[in-house]
Amino acid sequence: MAENELRALRIDLGLPAKDMVAVVQGLYPKYDKTMQSKCENGDDYGISIRPDAMKALYAKFAPNGTKTSRRKKDRHRLANRVSCRLEDADMAALQRRMEADGYSTAQELLADLVRRYLLGGDLDA
Repeated sequence: MAENELRALRIDLGLPAKDMVAVVQGLYPKYDKTMQSKCENGDDYGISIRPDAMKALYAKFAPNGTKTSRRKKDRHRLANRVSCRLEDADMAALQRRMEADGYSTAQELLADLVRRYLLGGDLDA
């Protein structure tokens, strides 16, 4: 289950619920701490905060996002990637051939194929 965005914002920034309620009340005057709690537990109550209210909360408290709302940078040494999708039969055949040729991972095979391709070498060798 995905973490509730409203709760994550409050916890990440250490905000009191009453401060968040005050912002949302600017848009929806009847919004209160009870409603805040229900929105934070939306899976139990079947409700969620409206997108415009969530946008107002981000604008007020986290204009640049939060730790959890910002996408984490890829920290792999090899950050670039090549991929494709295969039919089931082709994938099974590829895995058998990789094992027979001594490749332990698809990463290892693809890196080798790309290097040989870039050197203008024979891909069947």
